[in-house]
Parts: sequence; structure tokens; C-alpha cells
Amino acid sequence: MLANLNSLVLDYIARQKVQSTHLNWYIVEQLPVLLEEVYSHNFGKRDAGSLVREEVLKLTYTAHDIEPFARDMGYDGPPFIWDEDDRRHSRARLDALFFLLYGIDRDDAAYILDTFPIVRKRDEKAFGRYVSKELTLAYMSAFEAGDTESRISL
Repeated sequence: MLANLNSLVLDYIARQKVQSTHLNWYIVEQLPVLLEEVYSHNFGKRDAGSLVREEVLKLTYTAHDIEPFARDMGYDGPPFIWDEDDRRHSRARLDALFFLLYGIDRDDAAYILDTFPIVRKRDEKAFGRYVSKELTLAYMSAFEAGDTESRISL
């Protein structure tokens, strides 16, 4: 649920509903949070739930004090090393999954990604182009083709 609430697609939808500078509970209650059964959708040989859990674990378990969470997730290894490039890929993989789970196609996903000017400016300053958008769209294509293992290189 946390990954769903943090996805760019849900952020976009929430921004369409918010009329002021704060989010009221009546708006939160209207947000289209995905139902649990949606996570059983398969991409290749893996279901969306296992893909989301894997990426969330890599993004959150970066310190020993979060070990109980990692154990609850079924992970027995050490914390993941904080690596900005790996984190960028994990976020793009999650956003790609959520676009697909919401039934949003590549053209609409590209439009939605263009509505995040701060992300775009940060990427353009660091890389000279909108890397987050490129990665998300590339992972969407990979997942649609059933490839959940490849790492996209740009």
C-alpha cells in the first residue's frame, strides 16, 4: 500500500482532486488505491505483488534498525547499500508497474510524467535529460513483454 500511495500515478490523480494546498480526508478516501487482488497480475513469470515487495524492500531496508521490517518481508540478508542509481531504477520499476496496474498506456504515462517539473529539472540538471521518464517508460515496455529481470541501461 505504501508503494501505491507513493507512486507518481497516484500523486498525479491526487493533484487533480486537490483544490488547495492541503489534502483533506474526504479526498484521501476517494483516491483509487489498488485492491489487493490487483497485485496477482502476472508480468512474465512473476506477479506484481512480488515485484513491488522486492523493490520496496530494496528502497526501505538500508539500515539495521529496519531489520524487523525486512524479516517480516521474508528477507534474511544484510541491509541494502544506499546507491542512488539503484534507487532510481527501483523507483522507475515501481512507477512502471503502477502505471500498468492502473491500465495506463505509454502515451498517457509519458504525459503524466511530464507533469512533474521538479523531477524533470532535477534529472536535467544531473543528466542533461529526463532520465526518470525514460527509465519508467522503458520498464513499462519490459514488463509488458514479460521481462521482469533486465536492468535498463540508458
